[in-house]
Amino acid sequence: MITLFTELEIQNKVGEIAYHIKKRQHDEAPVFICVLNGAFMFFTDLVKQMGECHIDFVRAKSYENQSQGEIRILKSIDIDIEGKDVYLIDDIYDSGNTMNRLVKHLNYNNPKSITPVTLFKKEFSHNEDLIWGFELSKEHWLVGYGLDAADGTKRNLKHILGVQAED
Repeated sequence: MITLFTELEIQNKVGEIAYHIKKRQHDEAPVFICVLNGAFMFFTDLVKQMGECHIDFVRAKSYENQSQGEIRILKSIDIDIEGKDVYLIDDIYDSGNTMNRLVKHLNYNNPKSITPVTLFKKEFSHNEDLIWGFELSKEHWLVGYGLDAADGTKRNLKHILGVQAED
């Protein structure tokens, strides 16, 4: 594994994302929803830079041993999001399957809007509503800053390590 993103690079990118979100107009305090577990560090750093807001958590599981499987929602939100601007914060936008499933799930609560936000996006992934930080081309597995290794460790790293994909 090699270091792909340093702590400083990550914090600068989180600041850029926060600035982008703060420029938007909201009629009332927006809701930030963290997708557990991988997004918790990104989410925490991001919401610290926001003004008044509501926060909640959702948990979805889609990966088993580095391969995507059935998407299951293990924990839903507790907050009322009806008529509110919602930002759904996740770690990586890869195939979009998990994010799309969560957006569909949250739409049953009639929010004003749902904007997906991720720190990473794969270069082949497209979502016109997505706010994202870094675009990944060759990396296929990231570890650190909330993302775990195959054995469930290394989420607490302040930087991101990566395994290069085969060409």
